[in-house]
Order: sequence, then structure tokens, then C-alpha cells
Amino acid sequence: MIDTTAPNVTSKLTEWADDFTQNFTQAQLTHARAEADQRGLRLLLQALFREKLLDSEQLIFDSATDTVWLPHWKSKTLFRFEGLKSGMAGSWQLNGPMHYLKNHQKPLKVTTSAAALKLLSSLFEVTISPPDIARFQAELDNSTENDTFCLAYRQAWARRLEQEIPAGDGMISWLQKKSLYTQQHARFNGCLLLEQWGTLGHPWHPNYKTKIGLSKQDVFAMSPEFEANIDIAIAAVRADAMHIESMPAMPGFSTYLAWFEHTFPQVFRHWKEALLMRNLTVSEWLPLPMHPWQAQRHLPSEFPFEIATEKLILLSEVTCSAAPTMSFRTLVPQRSSHLPLMKLPVSLRLTSVQRTLSPKSARMGPRVSALLEKILDREQHFGDTLAIVCEQIGLHYIDPQGNDDHARHLSILYRANPMQHAEDNMFPVPVGALFAPSPIQKNGTSRALITELVASAFQDNAQGAIDFYRRYTEIVVGATLGAYLLYGIGFEAHQQNSFLLIDAKGMPQKLLLRDFGDIRIHAEALRLAGLTLACHKAGHTVFEDRQPVRDKLLHAVFLCHLGELALLLTQIYELPETALWIVLRDATQAVFDQLKPRIPDTLWQQEYALVLEQPWPAKSFIRMRLADSADDEVRSMPNPLMQLDAARTNGN
Repeated sequence: MIDTTAPNVTSKLTEWADDFTQNFTQAQLTHARAEADQRGLRLLLQALFREKLLDSEQLIFDSATDTVWLPHWKSKTLFRFEGLKSGMAGSWQLNGPMHYLKNHQKPLKVTTSAAALKLLSSLFEVTISPPDIARFQAELDNSTENDTFCLAYRQAWARRLEQEIPAGDGMISWLQKKSLYTQQHARFNGCLLLEQWGTLGHPWHPNYKTKIGLSKQDVFAMSPEFEANIDIAIAAVRADAMHIESMPAMPGFSTYLAWFEHTFPQVFRHWKEALLMRNLTVSEWLPLPMHPWQAQRHLPSEFPFEIATEKLILLSEVTCSAAPTMSFRTLVPQRSSHLPLMKLPVSLRLTSVQRTLSPKSARMGPRVSALLEKILDREQHFGDTLAIVCEQIGLHYIDPQGNDDHARHLSILYRANPMQHAEDNMFPVPVGALFAPSPIQKNGTSRALITELVASAFQDNAQGAIDFYRRYTEIVVGATLGAYLLYGIGFEAHQQNSFLLIDAKGMPQKLLLRDFGDIRIHAEALRLAGLTLACHKAGHTVFEDRQPVRDKLLHAVFLCHLGELALLLTQIYELPETALWIVLRDATQAVFDQLKPRIPDTLWQQEYALVLEQPWPAKSFIRMRLADSADDEVRSMPNPLMQLDAARTNGN
């Protein structure tokens, strides 16, 4: 049997083991590589079927051997999958190997997503150029290598955590206690540890760990999944070269400079000393934190004129320690539980797009936060189910030619610390971390962290999982669908942007949302509510059409968040496939019924049909990458809430 594993994989694993001998062994890397390969294959196949690049109707199922065949008769080619199964909401599982057979030759075992992409591309409904296939293959290879690194590191990290967690505690309850019962300004940031532990990648994206432009040493030194700590550079920028946007409530401070001095006193003192050493007038400059990669490797080539004319001074001697969150470029200064987080531009392709910070985001973050605060006050936080992490201050470079594409590389957004919501025995749990396996092993296996909450809030069994999910969806659907129906707000509340606020018993209490860079708002709904929002540019953030707003809600909240959670709990607790989707449908129906008196009848009927009955949007990640585009490509998929009766009839 021929194996299509890249021939240099073994040598790479040996090289990495030699370079990182203190972190993992070659045996750990080999085991991790197999796991990363399988995950990459599954996500690739799932996306290809979801996006209809492959036709699932052509599959031939052999239930006796748990084998699935995908033929391409014209080329006399067969693909064989073992343990390939479809599920709700276009999900797919692959629990065995994949093989490629052609013209009665020996079968090839396909072990990598990059190899599978090249072989399967001949079956696509559209013709893709070889350079586009090769570019996407490189991204997939990069993702698999980084995931291998991550999974190998987690083996030793898990052992350290398991030894530290007291017997009888779970990881979440241990961090909750550790974070709550210490001094206010020195307390441990358990939420940050959960963010770093839970950085496993996007649930839909085939290149979920792609970091193009970083060496393996960079990945290890800068990424959250390796418990990274980095030194943020603090540059000096001419005050008249920067636009400053802030929420109305920046209490007690008339300027950004005064706020920065109060918030980061030691950093400000070093920054001020650096300016005085250069005989510069402090009041004419602004401190601007920068990601070290951006400061060292991108800004010198992106801003040579500004550096040469001393509009921008890179102060190598002034830094601030910080740790990355689940987002590579959003950092927690000093791992603090009270200091604001810093969202920084990093001109690298991470996952699928270059992660800069546009003037739109720098300006709209504080404006949207202020608007949302008004809505939350008016709606009493939607029955006390919703809170937000405010984006307090944004800065961006003012390009003399008005070139936002240039300005997006020199900017920052300050965001409130999620741990500020850790009060009254509440604790913020990053939703993405709920999918991560616990470091605590029982009988040689680790279960997802969400099982800790199911067990503590209800019971660690199938009924407990259903009860937990019901409570969870009532909170999340009530908050997000309510905001959409009443105010036209489409939150991008996927796993990475969401926290679950739990009480001391692990019971879900409230949804906490962050990151409003891609929020979408319906203009007419906002006007009817008597509210306004000044936009940076027309066509961004606020839309005259409801469809893009609804698409954001359904994709981020219903599919990537609640849908993935339903799939996870169904698998862990061996529930009937439709059980939790019925709970989700009931929660959605309940919100529509509750808000019907407040919504015009025609609009209510229209939205009811589009959310509960009509096909849902499905973001096409592979099509976007093959086109090398950062613009959303959205197609449709069957509405899983309408598939319930059919699935029940088929015995699922």
C-alpha cells in the first residue's frame, strides 16, 4: 500500500524534536501528527461537502463494513473512506482512514488534507487552477504542522495542570476558585488560562491553524496555545498623526495621554523617559503599543517615510509584558485581571485573512459599544441574559492620502477585561474552551470541559446534557435573537467571541460578548428604535438590507456556536441526533412568541420563516481560499430546524 504522507514529515518531526527538546519528544510529535492529520482530513471533507464542491449524493454506503465510496467513473477513480458519517447541520465525522484507488493500481492511503485536496479537486464542480490548489495546499500543510506542534505541547501541559488541580475539582471549578478568592488587583486570571488552553481552532475552517509568515520558533513564542508571554513594544507617534476614538465614559480623563499614564503608570514612566532622553516634548506624542512581530518585521518596510521623518519612533527599550488570548493579536497586559486588553494589528495571514486593525474597527468599536450599552440599559440586559466587553478606546494612523489600507497597519483597540465580570460569584468561561479536552484523565481518556459544567449544574448523563443545553440556549437565543428582532443587531457571537458567565455551581447565568469589528446592524430597525450610529464609511457595519445581518446571526450564533455545541454534547452523551436541535428550535420559537407583541406582524412573519423554516446561510471557507479572497462567500444549506421531523421519521 502506498502512503501519500509527505516524504519529509518524518525528517521534520526529528528536526522539531531536536529544536524543542525541552518541550516535547519525537514520539509525542509523531502521535500528535497523526491526530492533526485526521482532524485536518475531517474538516476538509466536511467543508467540501458543505460547500457542495463534492456531491454527497454520489457517495455509496456499505453499512456492513462501515465503508463509504466516492466514485469518479470518468477517470476510473475511487475514494474509500472508513467511518465517514454525516450529521445534523452539514456536519461530517471521519473515524478511519482514507484511500485513493485508480485503474486497479495499489490503493494509496491519503493521510494529509493537502494531499486529499489535490486528489479530490478533479471531482469539483468548478475548475480550479493548479496555482490556486498549490497555494491552498501550502496553507493546509502549515495548519497541520502548527496543530501538530500544539497537540504535542498539550501533552506535557496537561500533565502539569493535572498535578496542580486538587483532587475532586474540575479545571473550570479550580480556576473559578483560584480567580475569585484573591486580592482584587492581584487576583489570578483564570479566564486567560482557559482561553489559552482552549485555543484549538475554528470548528468549520480546514486551515484552522494556518499562520503563514511565522517560523516554528515564532509560532511557539507568540501563540496562546503554548502559554506564550511576549513583550509588546511601546512606540511613540506624533499626536497629530493619530485619530483617537473613545466611548463617552472615559471618566476623569480629558486626553488619551492622561488615561494611558493612569492605566499603565510604569510603562508610561519608561516611555516618557525615552522621549526626554531624545529631547522630545512629551505632550506632542502618543504612546502606541505594538505587537513585536509588527514592530520588528513589518513597520520598517510599511512606514519608512514616517520613521525617517520621525512621525513614528520605534522605542526598542520600552516594552510591556503581555499574553495572547484565544485571538493571537489580542493580548492581556501582565496577565492582569483588571487592565484593559490590547487588540493589535499583525500583518500576517492567520487562518484565512491578514489580521490588521482597520480605521473602521478602531473608530466603530467604541461607537458600537456605547450604542450597545444604551440598548442593554433599555432592555434590562434582555432579562439579565446579556453583557458586553466594551471596546473603550481606538487609535489609528491618519494617512495623508486617506488610505485606510495603509493606516490599518498602525492602530490599536483597547478592550475591557472580561474578568471585570467575575463578581457576585460569577466567572467568565470562554465558550471555545468548553470544546477542549480536560487535562484530567479518567480511565486513560479526557472529556471535553463542557462535561464539567453539565455535571456540576445538572447531572453527568444524557438528561443532564439536555437540561444544560436547554438552559444554555434559552440564555444565548434570548439575548442574540432578541437583539436582532428588536434592534437589528447581528452579533458575531461564535465560540471565540463569547463567554458563558457561570455561578459558583457552574450554572449558566449570562452571555458575555466581545469583538464588534464584524457586527452587522440593520439601519431601519435602529431608526425605528430611535437610535443612531455614526458610521466610518457607508456600506460597513450598518446595512439597509436585513439579509447580511441575519446571515451573521445564523452563521455565527446558530451554526458555529449553538450548533457545534449540540453536536459535541450529542456525541459525548450518545443522544438521539435530533434531541438538542429540538431544544434549540423550541428556544427560538419561544423568543419569537415572547417578542411578537413588539414587532410589526409582517416583519414577524418574514423573520419567523427565514429563521425557522427557510434554508440557512453557509459561509464557504474553501471557495474563499481558492479564490484568495477575504470577502465572505455565502451559500445556502438546509435549515436543520426544518430537518427534525424528517430525521425523526428515519429513526434518528
